[in-house]
Amino acid sequence: MIRNYFLAAIRNLSRTRIYTLINIAGLGVAIAICTVAFFNQMFSYQFDRQNENYNEIYRINSFVDMGGREQEYGVVPATLGLQIRNDIPGIERSARIARSGSPVKIGDELFQSQVSYVDPDFLDIFTIPIVYGEKSVIGNNGNVLISQELAHKLFGDEYPVGKSISIINDNSKEFTYTVGAVFKDLPLNCSFRMDIVTNFDNFLLMWNMNDADWKFMTTAIFIQLPDESLVPAVTKQLDGYVEVENSARRDFKINRWKLIPLSEVGDNTRMTWNPGLFPAMHPAAVDTPPVMAIFILLLACFNFANTSMATFSRRLKEIGLRKTFGAHRKQLVQQFMLETFIVCFISLLVGIALAEWLVPAYGSLWSYMSLELTFTEYPVFWIFLFVLLLLTGFLSGVYPALYVSRFNPVTVIKGLTRFSGSGKLSVILLILQFTISFIALTVGVIFERNARFQVTVDRGYDNRNIIAMQLPPANFTSFRNALLQDPRIIKAEGTQQHIEWSSSRGPIKNDMQQIEVSFMNVGPEYLNTMGVRLIDGRLFDQSRAEADRSNGSVVINKTLADQFGWKDPVGMTFTFRDTIKYSVIGVVEDFYNNGMWSKIMPTVLRLTANDVYYNIVVRGEEEDLPGILELMKTRWKEQGTNYVFGALFQEEIIQEERSINGSILKINIFLAVAATILSLIGMYNMVSLDMIKKTKEMGIRKIQGASLPILMYLMSRKFLLVIGISTIAGCTAGYILSDMLLDSIWDYYVDITPGMILFSAFVMISATIATISYKIISSALKNPVVSLRYE
Repeated sequence: MIRNYFLAAIRNLSRTRIYTLINIAGLGVAIAICTVAFFNQMFSYQFDRQNENYNEIYRINSFVDMGGREQEYGVVPATLGLQIRNDIPGIERSARIARSGSPVKIGDELFQSQVSYVDPDFLDIFTIPIVYGEKSVIGNNGNVLISQELAHKLFGDEYPVGKSISIINDNSKEFTYTVGAVFKDLPLNCSFRMDIVTNFDNFLLMWNMNDADWKFMTTAIFIQLPDESLVPAVTKQLDGYVEVENSARRDFKINRWKLIPLSEVGDNTRMTWNPGLFPAMHPAAVDTPPVMAIFILLLACFNFANTSMATFSRRLKEIGLRKTFGAHRKQLVQQFMLETFIVCFISLLVGIALAEWLVPAYGSLWSYMSLELTFTEYPVFWIFLFVLLLLTGFLSGVYPALYVSRFNPVTVIKGLTRFSGSGKLSVILLILQFTISFIALTVGVIFERNARFQVTVDRGYDNRNIIAMQLPPANFTSFRNALLQDPRIIKAEGTQQHIEWSSSRGPIKNDMQQIEVSFMNVGPEYLNTMGVRLIDGRLFDQSRAEADRSNGSVVINKTLADQFGWKDPVGMTFTFRDTIKYSVIGVVEDFYNNGMWSKIMPTVLRLTANDVYYNIVVRGEEEDLPGILELMKTRWKEQGTNYVFGALFQEEIIQEERSINGSILKINIFLAVAATILSLIGMYNMVSLDMIKKTKEMGIRKIQGASLPILMYLMSRKFLLVIGISTIAGCTAGYILSDMLLDSIWDYYVDITPGMILFSAFVMISATIATISYKIISSALKNPVVSLRYE
């Protein structure tokens, strides 16, 4: 029986090969998108789970009082890591970590690297597979462990263990170490980016730190706590160190400490100040792909269901004869469902083939993600595919199979059965299809406008024609003087923090009001060089630099003045850490120091002490910038320093934000196009089915003198109602969803206007009307004699 079902299914599908191919293509695309969503979810789910002690690892975070508001920080006193090892029972292991972006030197070549300085227990707490050597070498301060990638970059195919490398600190001093082991490259979905791992004591030596000083803050402290029930007790014992810490550092008053389980560290990093680690995926990047995949899959299934209704209309007599010869309704349902599952299985194979390209293509859109289609890494993937096949087959075939199999054989054979395949449920499915398509298209249009907005928005300073470069303070003056000899350079100035690159934070107080502000320590001509616009008062300049330093003169942004409620801020004063007094000499327009990601903070710009600069910014004319960049490379080589040249155009600094926006835009445009095409196919099939039912009616109306416009109106009014309902529902939902997504990703984004909604509606309605018109006109132009003979 199964063999007969299968042969009949193949025969029937071959008769409607065009519809079958359309369904396979539509479902294949939907399944490929669902596969992308699956691997995206697994990438997020597996964040930090490569560690065998995943459920036993905790990070210690600190909570600091900010004028009556608690702020969570990732940094903690390094001394705390020393104390808790023996003082708190239940802690099996503890480890501190400090990080630096430092040059590595091999011979005369320099390579930029991420160095992590850890206590030896770190390699027992976390799972870091060793490729060559032994992890125990971390106990020897003269050794380092390096990643496979760095080993290949430094030594090629040579065996790296036993070779020497030099790490350069911020004062360009070299420290030579022996490669004791090579570890496997860490996955991108983990909290660490490490090229080199070495003993924590080496950080103390290279940066002249004392880990017995409670003022010394380190990047993070992790503990291994096998018994989860001890978390409250350990947390309470940690609070015993609050007083000793606060007595040592009165400018950073800690209220309490908290244990963050490793399962929450990735998300917590995103919300924590000075986190020092890499965050997990943004919630929008986790939640959006599966939601959109479900929408596209529903579109494809609804489209298949409506297409099946159209093709089954040609098989009514077959159904009647089979019932007459004794076939039960259950057998007909099984036959139709088998045909559906054959198509769905082929679509699954097509979807997997498409996913081979689509999965890595999606991963390549994000700098923090690397995806590949694999059948071995996640056994649950096989279950996912099986469930997806069952779900697709059920959604696509159950309604057509149950509907068609219910007809009475006598009325079918006599030709008395009216096939109403485009009944209420089919119309409802079509409305859902077009609603989803309107949502996808509306989101795509709004994100396209947002991408354009972020490229053209006034960022509060002149971000064009600027080159910025990090450098050791000792090289600033000689390097700057060498550059200024070239007439193409308009300005060159130093700074410790740079707009959209770095800043520091701290509390300031005016009378009884205390707020957290962003601090930037800059050179006298920095604001002029960056094109920051003055609102009131004056900016710093070289002629008054010494007086401004001694008088505590600062420039603030408009947001700070507004938060303090100053209508005339020039001349107003405030204190920092209750001891340092500052006086406002100027107010500048707000600038996006953190891009569009977060709200503009109240900002204080002050002159650096003793001209200690970690960055230099250079301004020139647009046409001269390439030549200026080459000049900077040449002059930097002449400095003979152990510091990697890393100058960037200011546009490159803000490019990450635009790149992410562009990736989101590509995804939404792809989904919008896919949803639109699937819906148009569904509409075409529904119109085709309706034309089959009304073939004779159209012939009679033509004989009675009905014109083409009248025929088009009569035949399309039901579908125009579908478009009208879908337009209202889809555009409304698209607006709400777009606003939610934009707000979850950025604090500053384009204002959604009625024009954006109307444009997306116009595109969708125009394409739909064109599809309907084509089918109706081709049917209406038929010879009425032929139409009247139609059976």
